[in-house]
Amino acid sequence: MSLFDRQVIPVPLGDSDDPSELILWPQWLSKQEADSLLAQSIENIPWRHDSIRMFGKLIPVPRLQNWFADHTNTSYTYSRITMGAVLFPDWMVDLAQSIGKETGHPFNRALVNYYRDGSDSVDWHADDEPELGPDPIISSLSLGAERIFQLRHNITGEILSISLPHGSLLLMGSRVQHFYQHRLAKVKALNSPRVNFTFRYMDNQKELSGHP
Repeated sequence: MSLFDRQVIPVPLGDSDDPSELILWPQWLSKQEADSLLAQSIENIPWRHDSIRMFGKLIPVPRLQNWFADHTNTSYTYSRITMGAVLFPDWMVDLAQSIGKETGHPFNRALVNYYRDGSDSVDWHADDEPELGPDPIISSLSLGAERIFQLRHNITGEILSISLPHGSLLLMGSRVQHFYQHRLAKVKALNSPRVNFTFRYMDNQKELSGHP
């Protein structure tokens, strides 16, 4: 990748804070690499179809998902769904290392989502769970159907929309999770699948010792 293929997008935080940034590599993978990784992911990941309880009813989550890590003595909880970790397969270790080298940040966890078509989505949320540390840095790799990724400022309500193409990589920088929520909305009449890897870092020593 050339530096000219990297787009730096400043994002405002609080009034007295310096802005943070998003960094987008629109074609981080070639089409051939992205096609291969999409097929491998759909076929080989042990997808979960979880449900959440809302208003006394179990509602299926509108996507498939699973949680991966560099060891299995860990789990991830959001919206009262707890997922025990699946050990990174070798190809996912290589992927995490390549993204870490590109972005300059280490990653040892990944939440992988499978949006089967445009009716699958994820609502407004932030990747700010305590186990991710005080300032989570998130790298998002998109495969398959090009979808619109939206971020909404917690104070101003301003919305930033970014199109994430097949094979693109997006880095959400320092403090973005504190000041923004993000989502992937439903899309009518879209029949193509999308797989998204959100790579994160968790301190293994703190987690295993039980310290926050």
